[in-house]
Amino acid sequence: MSRNRPFYAQLFHPILETKLNEYIMISKRTLTDNSKHHKDSSRPLNCHTQMSSLFDPPKNAIYIILGEIQALTSSKKNNARWSTNQSYEESPEINSFQKLKTTLNSISDLHDIESITFLTPFLDIIRSDEISGPMTCLALNAVNKFLSYGLIDTLSESAASTIDKVASAVTHTRFVGTNPNDDEVVLMRILQVLRSLLLSPIGSQMTNDAVCEILQSCFRICFETRLSELLRKTSEHVLIDMVQLLFARLPQFKDDATSVSSTKLVKDLSTSSAPKPPTAYSSEGVDDARPTAIDSATHAIPSRNIPSPTSENEPEASSENIPTIIIPSFDQTTTFVQTEQRSQEPVAQTSSPTNEFINPRGIRFTTGSPTSELVDETEPLTPYGWPCVRGLLRFLTTLINNYDKNNTEYMMTVGLNLLTVALEVGADYLANYPLLLSIVNDSLCRNLISMLNSTRIQLFSASLRVSFLIFESLRTHLKYHFEFFITRLMELVISEQSKVSYEQKEIALETIVQLLRIPGLPAELYLNYDCDLYSTNLFEELTKMLSKNAFPVAGLTSTHILSLDALLSVIDHIELECQYQVQRQKNDSTSQALTRPVPCGYALAISLQNLDMNRASVSSEARHGSRLRQNRMTISSHLPSQDDLKKMKQDKKLLRQGSELFNQSASSGIKFLQENNLLANPLDTHEIVKFLKDNPLLDKKIIGEYLSNRKNIHVLEQYVKTFNFEEMRVDEALRIYLSEFRLPGEAPLISTLLEHFAAHWRECNNHQLANNDAAFGLAYACIMLNTDQHNTNVRRQSSPMTCEDFKRNLSKMNNNENFDDGMLTEIYNAIKSDEIVMPAEHTGRVRESYLWKLMLKRSASIGDKFLHVPTGSYNYDIFTLIWGQTMAALSFVFEKSHYDLVIEKAIQGFNKCARIAAHYYMSDVFDNLVISLCKFTTLLNNREWIENLPIHFGLNRKARLAATVVFNIAHVHGDILRDGWKNLLECIVHLYKAKLLPSSLVEVEDFLDPSGRTKLIKEQIVQAPKTDIGIFSSLAFFLGGGGSTDSNVSSGKQPTSDEQEAIKVASACIEECHLEQLLQETKFLIIDSLNELLKALIYACQTSPESAKLDQDAAVFSLELLVKVVLQNRDRVTAFWPTIRHQFYSILVNANEKSFFVERTCIGLLRIAARLLRREELASEVMNSLRMFLVMKPHVLHALSAEIAYGLHELLRTNAANVHKSEDWFILFSLLEVVGAAAHPSPVLQSPTPNLLANKHVHHSHSNINVDSDTECSDCTSTDKGYTSDSEIYRRSEYIVVSHNDFESNRQQFPHDRRALNKSCEILSFLILDTADVTQDNFEYCIHCIRTFIEVTIVQQTNKSKGNVNRNLKQIRKVTSSNSLSNETLNEQSSNQSKYSRYDNDDNSDDMHESMQQEYQTLSLQLLNLMHTLHVRASQIYKQVPPDQSASNALWYKCWCPILQGIARLCCDPRRAVRASALGYLQRSVLLPELHVLSPAEWESVFQKVLFPLLSQLLDTTNINDQIYGIEETRVRVSQLLCRIFLQHLTPLLNLTTFTTIWMTILDFMDKYSKIDQTDMLRESIRESLKNMLLVMNTSGLFEPDQPLTIITKNRIDSFLPGLWEEVFKISTPSPTTETTMSFPVTSEMNTSLNESPALPPSNEATITTTATTTEPTTATNVSESSAPK
Repeated sequence: MSRNRPFYAQLFHPILETKLNEYIMISKRTLTDNSKHHKDSSRPLNCHTQMSSLFDPPKNAIYIILGEIQALTSSKKNNARWSTNQSYEESPEINSFQKLKTTLNSISDLHDIESITFLTPFLDIIRSDEISGPMTCLALNAVNKFLSYGLIDTLSESAASTIDKVASAVTHTRFVGTNPNDDEVVLMRILQVLRSLLLSPIGSQMTNDAVCEILQSCFRICFETRLSELLRKTSEHVLIDMVQLLFARLPQFKDDATSVSSTKLVKDLSTSSAPKPPTAYSSEGVDDARPTAIDSATHAIPSRNIPSPTSENEPEASSENIPTIIIPSFDQTTTFVQTEQRSQEPVAQTSSPTNEFINPRGIRFTTGSPTSELVDETEPLTPYGWPCVRGLLRFLTTLINNYDKNNTEYMMTVGLNLLTVALEVGADYLANYPLLLSIVNDSLCRNLISMLNSTRIQLFSASLRVSFLIFESLRTHLKYHFEFFITRLMELVISEQSKVSYEQKEIALETIVQLLRIPGLPAELYLNYDCDLYSTNLFEELTKMLSKNAFPVAGLTSTHILSLDALLSVIDHIELECQYQVQRQKNDSTSQALTRPVPCGYALAISLQNLDMNRASVSSEARHGSRLRQNRMTISSHLPSQDDLKKMKQDKKLLRQGSELFNQSASSGIKFLQENNLLANPLDTHEIVKFLKDNPLLDKKIIGEYLSNRKNIHVLEQYVKTFNFEEMRVDEALRIYLSEFRLPGEAPLISTLLEHFAAHWRECNNHQLANNDAAFGLAYACIMLNTDQHNTNVRRQSSPMTCEDFKRNLSKMNNNENFDDGMLTEIYNAIKSDEIVMPAEHTGRVRESYLWKLMLKRSASIGDKFLHVPTGSYNYDIFTLIWGQTMAALSFVFEKSHYDLVIEKAIQGFNKCARIAAHYYMSDVFDNLVISLCKFTTLLNNREWIENLPIHFGLNRKARLAATVVFNIAHVHGDILRDGWKNLLECIVHLYKAKLLPSSLVEVEDFLDPSGRTKLIKEQIVQAPKTDIGIFSSLAFFLGGGGSTDSNVSSGKQPTSDEQEAIKVASACIEECHLEQLLQETKFLIIDSLNELLKALIYACQTSPESAKLDQDAAVFSLELLVKVVLQNRDRVTAFWPTIRHQFYSILVNANEKSFFVERTCIGLLRIAARLLRREELASEVMNSLRMFLVMKPHVLHALSAEIAYGLHELLRTNAANVHKSEDWFILFSLLEVVGAAAHPSPVLQSPTPNLLANKHVHHSHSNINVDSDTECSDCTSTDKGYTSDSEIYRRSEYIVVSHNDFESNRQQFPHDRRALNKSCEILSFLILDTADVTQDNFEYCIHCIRTFIEVTIVQQTNKSKGNVNRNLKQIRKVTSSNSLSNETLNEQSSNQSKYSRYDNDDNSDDMHESMQQEYQTLSLQLLNLMHTLHVRASQIYKQVPPDQSASNALWYKCWCPILQGIARLCCDPRRAVRASALGYLQRSVLLPELHVLSPAEWESVFQKVLFPLLSQLLDTTNINDQIYGIEETRVRVSQLLCRIFLQHLTPLLNLTTFTTIWMTILDFMDKYSKIDQTDMLRESIRESLKNMLLVMNTSGLFEPDQPLTIITKNRIDSFLPGLWEEVFKISTPSPTTETTMSFPVTSEMNTSLNESPALPPSNEATITTTATTTEPTTATNVSESSAPK
């Protein structure tokens, strides 16, 4: 019995059976070895020792026997035949019982006497033919009780003889019959005693003869159709128990090959009317040959309604159809009779009726002579062993012969059932006995496979069950049988023949499923067949067949599900191995202790007594084992590696190609194989012969043509030598020879083949013919005879050849002698009766027989060589082969099935395939799986309206299951995803359109919203209906509609309760998928998977203006997902940033108008930049990426000013310290100018190429720093727009000299956004106030940006009228609210509308204009303060000066000059408060002590670049309309400042060669100022200033008489102020003593004149002070004109 198999307890309660199972496991660990019977401690205990140790006989055994004696004697007395006149002594039965009583009463223990002593009286009753049936039953009951209680001493030396006598007596039971029913009771009791006899502990000591006699009796009762069904079934169950015991004891039997020669044929296990030989059982001698009770029951009972089995027309059965059972004979005088003789002659009756006879069914019975049955008391009996098992196996094999008409369906069913039991317990041990294995190898397998043709479902199913047990245990020795069997099953499954029923296909598929569930078998199929050169691709073809059969055509049936189960069984094993490959546990239980069916209830009760005590000794692991089942076969050594398998598969592929070519042209095929190194070059004869014989793909006809070719004679010679023709007639050898190829049609070619055949045949048979020519002639004559006898065309023309004709044709051909007459007769008869058929002509049973023989021959020649592999081996290769078919079958079944169980099975299959693909990193498999599941979610179905998607999704359970699975496997195995990301994202986008996504995915960061976040999906704002039609009477959907119930809003329908419930179910399903975590977990993806995800997101971002609204919404959502993924992976952004940057570039640069998509792209880029800028090493990369803003179309860029400004504020607020390079700061400040002031970007930044890194800004330093004249001055940067050439410096010097109209036309074509301007100024403020941010690298860019903003604040004042203000507001609204999809509802617009609503609704534009004026004034004052701060810190910032420059030179041209120019520009501002503050800052800045380091040329630049342009601009100012003071005050102060600076730095100016030019320029401005004012205030101020200058210059000796300067000055002054010269020099006469002292009064007077300005109205002054203080309370911007420093 196999390991871990319980006692056979069929008739007991299931609970008891469970307890028995536990008991067996405990007993295996507690039994000790019996050294008396076993030398090896690892071998199991024998039956006797083990069973006897289980329980002891009862203590009251003597009284039990006495009780049975009393029962029998009482029954004897009540018998009707009992006579009172009969003496007491005349009854021998009573006398024997009386003697036994006396003996029992005289002993103290039952062991004091031999067991045969108390058994003999009972056996006499059983054998007596004068005893009635009831008494016989009592005797049988007594014997059965003795066996059950264990009263027979198993340790006695005579135990074997005793049990043998008991067996003989029971099998030869006789009694007086009464009626059939009562007789069957006796027969039932006989069966029970026989069962107890064989299954009891002492039964193991019976001989082979006794066991076979018992089996014979049971079979005869079982197959007798005249007996009742109950009795026959009981006999069948008894046989099952016996067969189970015999095959379970196979491991204990010794394989004694010598016993084969001492076997004989005995009676078959069926009915017989022949008399049975007597068997010795007692001391009274040999019994007579009267029939036993079983004989009488099976033959003497009159036949009822059953015709006689014999008839005159029925032919005698041939020996081929006679099933026999071989019983061992230990009498060496007997001979072995061989069975299955092939003879066409009738079977003769044996001479002795007691030795051999044939029953009415034609079955032969053979028994030994009576003397052989006699027991030799002196010689010890040998216990039964494997010979009886072999005989039983042969008999069971003949019972299932489907082609034997003597075998009824019931007989075959019983045979299959017994074989099932036998193989269940003993299949593992059959391979240890070559004779048993040979039966399985040929007869058993052939009969089982032939049984597959049966149309009877019961037989078909039972045969498959037996086949499974055989191939599961013995496939090591049945490689080609296994291939044959599976191929046959595949043919049945795909068969379209009507004779193959649906039930047969179903059972065949169940068998395939069961086979594929064997651990390691799929790998073994793949290794042994698919990787074998000359085998079919069995596993691949099997999976293809299963996949194809899983596709339902008309509807889903059980065969489709079974086909899917077969595929999933392989998947299950692979998936389980992937999970537990590290935790494999090998349970090497080597115990083979005997387990057997329980003979009786007493044995069961005793066995269960110790169960609870030993329960704790068995661990849980021992009872249940590991979840992963291991391959229980012995693992083969030297298994091929993965590389070896690849080479095998490649060689096999090439071999198939070469075989196909060979079938077309033999030379081409061989050449191809030589080129691919499968055949040697030059050709090896042995190699090509092996190729021809072993390759089943070759065409037999082509082989014959190749061998018969004269060029290949050496191959033919070697080919013929591979056949073994020893002891074969020439026709028999010729049949074998011609089975390998087909003879060609030409006679010369046939002769060539036959010549070599004849020579080799003659050599194998000791040259029995005269010469080779004789052998050739005989062989050729056989061919001609076969044609003559079986060719229909020949037979039409002439009569068939007779035997005499055949002999006559061969006369004198054996070297002038005749062949043996008997041999020729045998040849003639054999060919006439059995045609020599070519392989291609075989059909029907002939073909089956041919294929079977071919398979056996192939197995014998090539060898089995079946490799066993550990569980989990080659799983990768197997899954690579099977995943396509499995996925297709799963998808089809999942789609078509409506059964929950099938759907759940498909879902589990998808999950397991995903885990396997992830384990082996098979991205293509995983992608295919994801694509399939995404299709089943119905989220990709564009045919459905998107608004109906929530309802449809909520009502479709399969769609929800698919969605749950696909998102879960993406969560767990995202690393494996590649192309599948595209489909996953498409599903997510459709969920977004349907508004099923959680809020965390539709909420995004926003710079303009006060909360910092905004929703991509806006709730619909429903306006109350009005009587009239207006723009708010109805609203369109926002981004696909509003809310989860918008699907019915558009149609005017409200969702029903069912639809609402479906929407809730859909939302709950998506929420369980945790899509937000899917994005968060992208940071753990490997880079390959992440790149594919990013590519999919970029692809989803593609849109066009012509796209539908929902498509553009999807693009926006995909863009937000892209940004989130990038932010999650910011730590490794360098690996994929070029791809992301290119996508942003293509969107922004190609945008023609502002849309929500473009806006979110802009915000997304800034969000990424803000996060990445935290890493200092990425600063340059980030800044160069921001450069793409400057490449955008100007109107689109200006429309996004607010978003960019707020984004830059967020970016620089915490990360400004990480920006170091000058190029990066240039980009930042350029962006601030563009978004804050609506300026055009610099041409250097507007590069057409998308590769922004390739177009880095190159900072151009000033070309001429050290200028020597007033015409040699440079700008801040060479790229600044608005700057003019030096030749126009007096008219338009940089920003301060460009008029307002020129600035609008050149720099500000678009209105700026006030929010962007405010935020940009705020950025500048914290950059400048933070001493670490403004450095020498970005100082110039910072000043340039400030001056750009100054121009904006000045230009804004030109729009004074109410109409202009309103138009500007409308333009601002138009730009900021844009053409985007959902931008109308964005929070930024809401804030704008709320800001402007009071003006629009109340028509209060005057208040709005005043507010704007105040805002811009505040900005101007703030910018003034920032410039002053930079001016003060300039000397600290520029600490490192280039070697070719002086400190004053660098400070002036890079710092002070542009700052003073900016301040001077605000001095021309129309707002009086701004002008006053600017003049104060200008005065403080010019008179700063640090400026004394300037050289004369640099002071000249002060006049040329600052003061003169300022004076010139004040001359052209026409938009200052102060009602009281106007521009006069500003001009006065500027002219006084000019005079003061000139006089303070007169000495250095005198050193300049251009001093006269400077002086004349001053006089020109004095002339113009004296004429422009309509009041006297400016004229008087100029007059006084000129006086002071003339006096100081004269004191310095500049106006010497007749000097050119004196003359030019006098003439020039006289031209606009006649008399001034005379007045000045008349009052002031030069005196050497007062030269020095006069300079101070002049200076003091000038200072007084500068500081003394007309008193300002209190209201104005208060306004200025308040405004400045509000704007910047910590600065000095509230300085009024009267408080300017001295």
